[in-house]
Parts: sequence; C-alpha cells; structure tokens
Amino acid sequence: MKKIMMTLAAVLCCTISIFGQDEPTDRNRTYRITLNNVQYAHHDEKMSAGDAVGKILSGALTGQTSVQATEYEDDVKNAIIKGLSGAYRFRYNDGLVQLDDVTEEGNLVVDAIITNIMSNSSSRTWKDKNDKTQVSTTYTGVAEVMLTLKDAKTGEILANPSFKGQGTSASSYSTSGKAILDALNGLSNRIAAWLNNYRPIRANIIEGGAAKKDKQKEVYIDLGSNEGAFVGLHMGVYKVKTIAGREAKTQIGKLKIEAVEGDDISRCKVQSGAKEIKAAIDDGEQLKVISLAK
Repeated sequence: MKKIMMTLAAVLCCTISIFGQDEPTDRNRTYRITLNNVQYAHHDEKMSAGDAVGKILSGALTGQTSVQATEYEDDVKNAIIKGLSGAYRFRYNDGLVQLDDVTEEGNLVVDAIITNIMSNSSSRTWKDKNDKTQVSTTYTGVAEVMLTLKDAKTGEILANPSFKGQGTSASSYSTSGKAILDALNGLSNRIAAWLNNYRPIRANIIEGGAAKKDKQKEVYIDLGSNEGAFVGLHMGVYKVKTIAGREAKTQIGKLKIEAVEGDDISRCKVQSGAKEIKAAIDDGEQLKVISLAK
C-alpha cells in the first residue's frame, strides 16, 4: 500500500510539473527596458564649403538634394524612447531608477547608434495652362538606427536589430522638417512592433462565445487586466502540436479583444478563420493565442 501511495504521489508531482511548464504563472511577465548610450555616426562629420557648393549646384541641375539633418539628433533619440515605451511587455525606465537597480534577468539595456538622419528633396517644374512656370518640391525624411539589446543581469547581447523610418510629404507647403518627423513616427512604430514580436502576449481560448452555423463569431480567452489585456489588441489563433520535443504552431485565424471582462478573461471578436476556429473548438483542441504586432 505504501509503495502504491508513493507511486501515486510521484505521478501527481510529475503531472503538476508538466502543467507548470505548459502554463507558467509569469507567461506575460513585464520587463524593464532602459536606453543607455546613444551615438550619432555622423555627429562629427563636417562639410567643406566646396562640398556644400557642389551639392547646391548638383541639386539645381538634377532637382534632387540630400543633406544630413544633424539638428534632429535629439528628436531621433526621443523617437527611440517612444518605440521602447510602446511595447506591450516592457516598461521604459525613464532614468529615475539606476541601471544597477534593474539588473534582474530578462530586463533589457539598449545601446543605440543613429546611422542616418537624412533630408532629401526632389523638385520638378512645368508650365500651367497660363504658360506660367510652376515648381513642385517633394521632401523625404529618412531616419535609421541600430540597437543593441543586452540582458541587464548577464550583459549578454541578445539582438542587434536595425530600423528605418521614412516619411514623404508632397504638398506645396511641405518642409524637410515635416518629412523627417513623419519618418521618426514610422521609426517608433517599427521599434515597438519588433519588441512586441520579441515578447508577445500569450493566452488560450477557454470557451467559444457566439457562433453562427459553422462559423465562430466570438471566443473567450484567459487573458484579462492582470496581464495587460486591452480593447483593440489583435491576436493570432494557433493550433499547437509537439514534434520531437518542440512546439510547432499553425495559425488558423485572428482575433480582436472587444471587452476585458475581468482579471483573467476577455471577450474577442473572430476576425478571420471563423470556420477553422469553430471546428477546432468542437473537436476539443487546445487553441493558443499570441498578440500580433501592428
């Protein structure tokens, strides 16, 4: 009898361990992210008077000019911070907390190199119906950065992603400054999207909601206010199977959170894959959902 009880205890322990691995309690844990050093690759570059005249003459002949917009260096830094702050599972450290106090494993320290802040202009001329010469100038802004992400505790380099933002403004009142600011907005969005793919929000479908014939219209997921759920969050739906000890996912649809209904539950609208999702629910399959970056 004693031997049987010990065996049952071992099996129970093993079962708890397995479920603990499948659904860790900190699956959507948030991390701190800190911007450390920012360097501008072109900061010390100087243009001679001859080079400047050459650019002006060349622009007059071709209708195109390109100039490093060094005055926007601080704006690029702010765009990087905006991108880091826009990630779902990261909390930006605004400098009030020292680096030594955020050395917990999983927190990130980011170094940045601004590789390009460029203002391009392109002009064309034509005659209108009154035979008057008209000029139209299009401004394009470009901002490029390379980030180095390091584990705050170990110092290990985890990734070196590069990002490019580009903005074009073609109205007759446009300026190079507006085009660069448009580019910086795109840069911020790309940084946030990369981080959201790097650390997505995860959940499971726990119950089917409204359905119509063979299509699922709504579902409920085990994600609520405690783990960062918010109305409008887009998520992919995945079938999951294990192959050679590895998790293989197949996306079958998309959801959007329509209502956060508690600490650990939200109602979602099925945006695509309604048939596949309903069939999987009816078959009792486990469906996982993972946030999608915009």
